[in-house]
Amino acid sequence: MPNSKLRVGIIGVGMIALMSHIPNLRSTGRAEIVAICRRDPRYLAMAQERLNVPEAYTDWREMLDRAALDAVVVSTPNHMHTAPTLAALERGLHVLVQKPMALHNQDAWAMVDAAERADRVLMVAFGLRFMGIWRTVKRRLNQGIIGEIRQINLAFSSYRRWIWEAETSPAEGTDLVRKLTGMPDGYFAGWRTWHRDPAQMGGGMFADMGPHVIDLALWLAGAPPVEVTALSETAGLPVECFMNVQARLANGALLSLTSADAPMPNMLESKQLLMIAGDRGVLTADTTGDVWVYGRGIVEKIEPELPDVTSEEVFVSAIFQGENDPSLAREAAYVVALIEAAYSSARKGGTVQIHSAGES
Repeated sequence: MPNSKLRVGIIGVGMIALMSHIPNLRSTGRAEIVAICRRDPRYLAMAQERLNVPEAYTDWREMLDRAALDAVVVSTPNHMHTAPTLAALERGLHVLVQKPMALHNQDAWAMVDAAERADRVLMVAFGLRFMGIWRTVKRRLNQGIIGEIRQINLAFSSYRRWIWEAETSPAEGTDLVRKLTGMPDGYFAGWRTWHRDPAQMGGGMFADMGPHVIDLALWLAGAPPVEVTALSETAGLPVECFMNVQARLANGALLSLTSADAPMPNMLESKQLLMIAGDRGVLTADTTGDVWVYGRGIVEKIEPELPDVTSEEVFVSAIFQGENDPSLAREAAYVVALIEAAYSSARKGGTVQIHSAGES
């Protein structure tokens, strides 16, 4: 545990780091950003000046070797999460990694194993499970409000087709990012480049927006997936726009996931519809944030009983309080396992089995 403030290094100072990780860490009052890393020296200098960070590096390996750190945030492109995470854990650092944890099942479990060997906190920056309403729902489900969970249906939609349909980002998006980050358009050019490469991105809509809602569904269900079947449709794009996934969980519950890449009122908006069926009732939630429980003679609206927190707050608190919860990393690895299994099933056909420790 650090003596005063947690000394954090940021590997990958892109959009999410600027908009979420760095401000959220600083807002805890218990963490300071002492080093940042970005490959482009021009934009690295720009970020260092704007963020007022003492050390800046173009190579994360050099940062890990030279900077005095307690923890790192890995906020690199999706396909570049594994190597810096493993290296940081091997050096005894705590790690918060941007979603998805990894693109491949084996990499995710290598990260879990490394964290457990090092006895360090490894977390993925999921957002939904730390919202007050979902923390409340999880507690009520654990108390048996709808009995044993038998089935979860979760549909989600967001608009990501613009990444593939044009060579440049819509003005709506660039204007919004410029306003939120204070950085020029060119600063985020690399974001668009790797998002347009399925090998770096991991897929399309399901890989991009799916990790948050898949994590929520598995967490609420309280069990990992054991078998997955999926169908997908590209609608003329190089990656899938629509995906239907059916899974059986280790506790016997059935999980249905539907993702759709469809226009939204604005580029940052997404929609989710949730139904959880138990043997004593049904819980539903819609995009207004209203959560209802229906049972025999019972209709109840669930109100948040717990506050919203950020993944960064949970990460910092876990380190200071010495509460290393390995389940946070293991649950994130099962999200990777489900996504990879779904793409494999959609590509090859048939059902994909997921065994212990994510082997499929």
